[in-house]
Amino acid sequence: LPPSPISPSVGATFTTGPGIGYSSSYTGLKGFIPIQQQPGQNITFAEAQAFVDTGEGSPGANLVLGHRFYDSKSDRIYGGYLAFDHRNTGKNGFNQIGLGVETLGKSWDARLNAYLPIGDTRQLASERTNSFATALSDPFFQGNFLARNRTLLQQIDRRYEAAAAGVDVEAGGKIASLGQFGELRGYGGLYYFGAPGGEGTVGWRTRLEARPTENLQLGLALSRDNNYGTNLVFNVGVTFPINRSNRDSVREPLLARLGDSVYRNSNIVIDQQREVRQTTIQDTQLITNPTTGQPWRFRHAVPGVGTGDGTFENPTGTVAAALAVTQPDDIVYVQPGTNPGIPAFTIPDRVQVLSTGPIQRIDTVELGNFQLPLSGAGVLPSVVGTVTLGNSTTLSGFAITAANGAGIVGNNITQTTVRDNAIANTGTQGILLNNVQGQVAITDNTIQQAGAEGVSLLNNAGQVDLLLTRNQISNNGSRAADGDGVNIELRNNAGGNVTITNNTITNNQGTGGIADGVDVKLFNAANSTFNIADNAITGNQLNGVGIDLEATAQGTFTIARNNLSNNRLDGVALLLSNDARGQFNLDGNTIANNQFSGFQAVVSDRANATLNLTNNTITNNQDTGILLQTSDQAQVTATLLSNSITNNVNDGILTLTNDAALLRFFAASNIITGNGFSGISLNTFDTARTAASLQGNTITGNTFSDLDVFNLTPGTTTCLQPLNNAIGSLVLDDSNGAAGQVQVEAGSLPTNSITTSDLTFWSGTTVPAGTCGF
Repeated sequence: LPPSPISPSVGATFTTGPGIGYSSSYTGLKGFIPIQQQPGQNITFAEAQAFVDTGEGSPGANLVLGHRFYDSKSDRIYGGYLAFDHRNTGKNGFNQIGLGVETLGKSWDARLNAYLPIGDTRQLASERTNSFATALSDPFFQGNFLARNRTLLQQIDRRYEAAAAGVDVEAGGKIASLGQFGELRGYGGLYYFGAPGGEGTVGWRTRLEARPTENLQLGLALSRDNNYGTNLVFNVGVTFPINRSNRDSVREPLLARLGDSVYRNSNIVIDQQREVRQTTIQDTQLITNPTTGQPWRFRHAVPGVGTGDGTFENPTGTVAAALAVTQPDDIVYVQPGTNPGIPAFTIPDRVQVLSTGPIQRIDTVELGNFQLPLSGAGVLPSVVGTVTLGNSTTLSGFAITAANGAGIVGNNITQTTVRDNAIANTGTQGILLNNVQGQVAITDNTIQQAGAEGVSLLNNAGQVDLLLTRNQISNNGSRAADGDGVNIELRNNAGGNVTITNNTITNNQGTGGIADGVDVKLFNAANSTFNIADNAITGNQLNGVGIDLEATAQGTFTIARNNLSNNRLDGVALLLSNDARGQFNLDGNTIANNQFSGFQAVVSDRANATLNLTNNTITNNQDTGILLQTSDQAQVTATLLSNSITNNVNDGILTLTNDAALLRFFAASNIITGNGFSGISLNTFDTARTAASLQGNTITGNTFSDLDVFNLTPGTTTCLQPLNNAIGSLVLDDSNGAAGQVQVEAGSLPTNSITTSDLTFWSGTTVPAGTCGF
């Protein structure tokens, strides 16, 4: 029978990776197309394949044009081919021409393939530049910027992909039969690949090829070379329809191989190459504002000297000229010059006006928090007029006087900083803030001899976060009735957080005799939190700290570790009225030598106050150590723990509870000695009620009595729970009305150490333990 022709076929292949010149497995679809043939003698064919890299999804393709013929004399097939290959790596595309010859026989085969890349055979895959500063100069001003010189070691790391030209040769033959039509063949050979920009490599490859059925091909190859290492690659292929007929396979199995696929490297071999180059360069780096990501920009002014455009080399001669050309986030940087007095000016929004007098620091990307060149010179340029603040502004380093107004004014602004200024001899306030919101920081200023308050904040709306710290505020108020050191008034729904720490607030005196060191007023529905700590508030005309809450205002106050001494009225004075609510925590203060009380709280109407006094020293005040006066329908809860209340001219603690008011009083572990009248005097009037628990106190050595409890009108009630106190003298008196009883919890009196007792005017009323509610 004559041989059957070779039929067209399609198939699929899968090849694992890595292999020679590729890293990931790939899969493809291929087709074999006979173009012209004489069955059993020769065939001209085309073979096409499209494949994709399963790792990166990058495509590739092959087109092969080949011819084979059968030589009956040698009983062998001889063939040759010409191929075009394309491969996309995901970064670059490459093309190559392939050439090859082969001879196929019953017992052995041999092949020779050549690969010739064409076009751009070496392409850049990636580039990364790293710069390392090896030398940095000190920062300096240049033009409108802050800069530094750098010596940079620049390393350029380039990754290239290069298509390798090469050749491979192999020989091998049939090892065994597999079933009726299958066979196992083995091959071994050598290859060489070399890419532009790289070194060539010679390697070896050995492989097994199995065809267990007519349409299934399996392969396993092992290769080794110095460039691509050792690779074990498995491949599988399936073809449809069957290229060989059973009839030919049995009679002439060699002739059926005229339709085999060409064996060659179908994936272009890519050499991965790296080049690292180092260079040294010099450049000037501009210092960057981390908030904006842009270089800091400076407008330089030297009053009376400069005539320029605001660069460092050519500064303006006035602050006004520098401000006229500012943009948001600029810094106007002022040197003293020959300044006869800078006129009043307004700071535009998001602009800082700094002088070289104090140390000036800014945040930078490159240097962190950095001290500006020239700063710290010590001379504060003089301003003769009011400085008006804008939104998000900073004023620092000026000596400010303003004969007819405030030294610094902020009206209806958000966020500002005032620091390191000397403010003196102003017509009204040192610093006046009206309806400011956001973060407001007033730090490290000296404010003295202002005509009115040193610092005044007046808010009718909004939330403010006010920080007053490390300021010297003294001798203010000479032109105003109320010349407080610090005055804060919040009205309507205004509120926020106020922190007053580490200030010295002394000798502030108004013409009306009512100047407090710190004066706080909350009106309407204002609500705020205050932290007043670590200050020296002394020698002021009225109170050290005066706090007034009215209407439905609410406040929480922490007053801690202050020196509140030598003020002409009280160390701390609280006034709550209407429906106000307040919590007051006094901890660790020294309250001494004030002309009236150390601490006074007057609570009236329907107000409600919670007082917590802990670890305070209240001594040598000219009237009462602690005075609590509660009237109308007000309620006060007072807790006193571990205080030293000594040597005050009159009472150590005096409570006056009137009308229908309620006082809940708890005192424990206090030392109350040496006071000029009573140690503790609890006085209840009208229909008021007092509930008092005294535990573990030392109440001795006071002049009139150490503990006295008076019910002074009919209808009053005092419930007393005295436990484990040391009491020098005790007086209980409810003689002004049988209904006005002093009730003592049963069994509590014997727990105390009492030197003398005067119970002549006491009704002797006892109540069960726990009646007082403690």
